[in-house]
Amino acid sequence: MMSLTQGSSGSDADVRYLGTDEKKRKRMLSNRESARRSRMRKQKHLEDLTREMGALERENREIIKAYKEKVHGHLGLQSENEALLAEKAALMNHLNGMESMIGSFNKNGPCQRFSSAVQEPWQVHSSSQQIMASASMSRI
Repeated sequence: MMSLTQGSSGSDADVRYLGTDEKKRKRMLSNRESARRSRMRKQKHLEDLTREMGALERENREIIKAYKEKVHGHLGLQSENEALLAEKAALMNHLNGMESMIGSFNKNGPCQRFSSAVQEPWQVHSSSQQIMASASMSRI
């Protein structure tokens, strides 16, 4: 009987050993599956980041292009503005000259040479005056 008891106690140890070995095997499989899922999540995350990076690079290029167009337009407007300011200054100088001429004309009265022509420019005052064209006027 002793051998039967030893045999059954050995079987119990084998069953316990097999149970522990089975648990280890299941844990290893579970760990492998978890690692696989983790690698898949990591790969998907990397792909998402790569896709997002591409989209951001495209958007960045578009923004840079729009910025350069705006700068180019700004420079064009700035040079046009400078030209208009210079033209304004020239016109103001011309206007000031004309105003001073009118002011001196009003102060001194009309010049004798042009008095009738200035007062009545629509009338021809001297029928005896002939209008002669010079050679330089024919080029006009």
